[in-house]
Amino acid sequence: MSKSIEELQVVYSNLPRPKSGWKGLELGGGTVSDTGNSELYKTGNWVPTKLKFIKENCINCGLCWPVCPDDAIIFDKEGNMLGIDLDHCKDCGLCTEACPPNKNSDPEKRCLVFEDNYREDF
Repeated sequence: MSKSIEELQVVYSNLPRPKSGWKGLELGGGTVSDTGNSELYKTGNWVPTKLKFIKENCINCGLCWPVCPDDAIIFDKEGNMLGIDLDHCKDCGLCTEACPPNKNSDPEKRCLVFEDNYREDF
């Protein structure tokens, strides 16, 4: 049996927010109220591969940007793609799937490609 909107309660926690994220929680339970993201934490060295941006093949469509979960696609003020922020890219490949030049059967015309070699800082 579902409740009507009048029967639902909103419960707000009045617990103090930890100042150091999850590390500030006491053992035995708690809630993480402030999570981090890749803008705050450099996480690019979690992955062994490296995404390469080939500028001359880019058509500046911007379709890579909205699918990137880590905001690792870099554009200038005019909307031209400048590259990939490798400190934050986790090599998920979503941008490579959204990129129209990457749909080309000729690998030489692709814009976003994973390099075969491992990253030096991994």
